[in-house]
Amino acid sequence: MRAMAIAAVLMAALLSLPVAPLDADAGDMVLVDFGNGSYRWYANGGGGSFDEVLSSSVDDQSVVDGIRAARSGDCLWRTFVWDGGWVHRATDLGGTCSGTVAFALYPEGFAPVCTPEHPTSWTSLGGSSSASNVTASHGQRDPRMPVEWYNTYTTGYVDSGLVVAGGMLYHTTGGVYGATGGDEDAWVYALDRFTGSVVWKYHGQKGAGYEVTTPLIVGDFLIVAFTCGEVVCFDRFTGDVKDTVAAGVDPPIDADGDVVWDGRVFQTGGTTPVYDSGRIYLGTSSGTVMCLELSPEGRFGLCWEYIPPSERGPSGEYAGTRGCFYFHAPTVGDVGGRRMLFIGNYEGYVHALDADTGEPVWAERVIDLREDNRAAPGTPGSAASISLSPDGTRLLVGCTDGALFSLEGYLLGLDPGTGRRLQVDGADWRLDGLFTSPVVTGEGFYTYVSPLSGTQSFAGAGGGSIEATAAVYRFDWDGRAVWKSADYQMIKGALTLDADGILYGMDYSAGAFWPTGGGLTAWDSSDGSEIWRVLLSPYSQDSYSMVQPTVVDGRIYVGNDFGAVYCLSDVQGEGTEEERVQALQTVGFAHWSWYLAAGAVAFSIFIFTLLYRRTIDV
Repeated sequence: MRAMAIAAVLMAALLSLPVAPLDADAGDMVLVDFGNGSYRWYANGGGGSFDEVLSSSVDDQSVVDGIRAARSGDCLWRTFVWDGGWVHRATDLGGTCSGTVAFALYPEGFAPVCTPEHPTSWTSLGGSSSASNVTASHGQRDPRMPVEWYNTYTTGYVDSGLVVAGGMLYHTTGGVYGATGGDEDAWVYALDRFTGSVVWKYHGQKGAGYEVTTPLIVGDFLIVAFTCGEVVCFDRFTGDVKDTVAAGVDPPIDADGDVVWDGRVFQTGGTTPVYDSGRIYLGTSSGTVMCLELSPEGRFGLCWEYIPPSERGPSGEYAGTRGCFYFHAPTVGDVGGRRMLFIGNYEGYVHALDADTGEPVWAERVIDLREDNRAAPGTPGSAASISLSPDGTRLLVGCTDGALFSLEGYLLGLDPGTGRRLQVDGADWRLDGLFTSPVVTGEGFYTYVSPLSGTQSFAGAGGGSIEATAAVYRFDWDGRAVWKSADYQMIKGALTLDADGILYGMDYSAGAFWPTGGGLTAWDSSDGSEIWRVLLSPYSQDSYSMVQPTVVDGRIYVGNDFGAVYCLSDVQGEGTEEERVQALQTVGFAHWSWYLAAGAVAFSIFIFTLLYRRTIDV
């Protein structure tokens, strides 16, 4: 437990530091892997013992001290050397070593997924259990078009995040509405991330009819929470199923068979899972939080399950804090030396738990629109994205009315230790509008904002105010706007910040609406200026996107409702013809291209008949 708490403290220090991508020609390197998706590479300062390498290579003393201090427990700092693969040496630092080495916080039997050949990864939604939305990789200042490659499917929308380790990329597709057979079911795809070719695929059973959770990479395994209620562990190289565990799907009901809570119900099983310090965490649509362990053989074990209260009051009104957890992953981080988990539900509550034991620390209702919810009448709304500042002193909660197209929402600041509302200038820390999951740094955060009617401006960091428009913003930790970009119609997926200080975001609207839709955009994070903006093709009338860009080794991966995954890089691809775009439409015979094709066939038959008759007449 002490090792895990120390790791959380080190992560706070890591997020406050600039990160430089690994130079492939830099020689021997040192990897520090924090066991939650975050890592950092350093040049190897010299041989000798692991302790001497640690001292000469890692320039952050808090990281060095933390690795030295954490020497007991089942999940602890382990030493590795590179020999065509990571070879585990020991948990002490006295052994001798040379070449490329690693210090990694994992249980026995697990090793880092980052390697000298593939030095960067993106293993979970938001990049890590802290949901910083920051990658240690460099991206692109000068991409080539058409995209390097794309892959399309008939099995539905790509709404999951895209996770990457080594030479492989993983995602799900969510089923095609109105389809029959396999095209309506859940699928998992593993792609060669350099070519887009399918390495393996898994055909799962139909659940809610849409799959939106993001897979999780843990060592040699891929974890996927399906809407049928199954959480499945795959061998991520072969697609073989190693184990399955059930996540709660159904909400609690009363004696009359009615759902006890007031919030919306999505019978979708587990949320997007995260991995931190040897444990897997996820919420369930039945309103519980699960903590799982994973053996080196890929077998699940239940560590604990948190079940919030769901009682009714004396007059029959709902008095519990339990509600549906849907899609949004838990956020795990250090608060005052304690490793804590935060997750929001559709009853409008944020739950804060001790991540090691599952004991509740606090539960706070952050939104309650039951009396006036225009978009989802009678329901409280949703506590959606949750972000923790790197120093563990501020918790940002994105609150909405809980609808797909929300009409109300705000970003709220809480004390992560108590759940009390933060105060700035004598008022609650609150920004009105609809916000994407923030990109979190030591100096502040970045987010796309859709202002609501009545939101005229945001307080400026340098005094005065900045007009509130639909744009990307940088805010300081007091909620004051530092800058805003030019206006963009709508972005729903989180932004991603790379190691070169470039922000990336994908339009929600479809490519058919270009230039206000279908675009992938890059901004300079220092001032919000646009670096480039490109239209991703192929696209359709309904190729909407809620997918966060994944940036790994100079390549940017995104997906959308066309059922497509795209790879943008400095390599120019072959592109596509418009005929191919339309042929890949998944709306069947209702699409105009089928009528066009039918007309062409009819015209051909007419010409053939005419010529045939002329031949007979002659």
